[in-house]
Amino acid sequence: MIRLTKLNGEEIFLNYFQVLYIRQIPETKIKLANGDFYLVRDSVESIVKQVQEFLGNCFTFQNKLHTGEDVYEVKGKE
Repeated sequence: MIRLTKLNGEEIFLNYFQVLYIRQIPETKIKLANGDFYLVRDSVESIVKQVQEFLGNCFTFQNKLHTGEDVYEVKGKE
């Protein structure tokens, strides 16, 4: 999820995977897969940075799963 501020000051959270495009017009317009769009105060650059951090955190979590950190293994019958 990414945190954005609408033009009226309301804070919203959007699922990055639903974003079709982001356009600077001069405010930032974000269009979602369901056809909705939001005008936000955040710059395209700040949104891209949030997305990069989000995806980085996903990969960090995935690496923890593969290395066995903080994971409980359930073994079935072999």
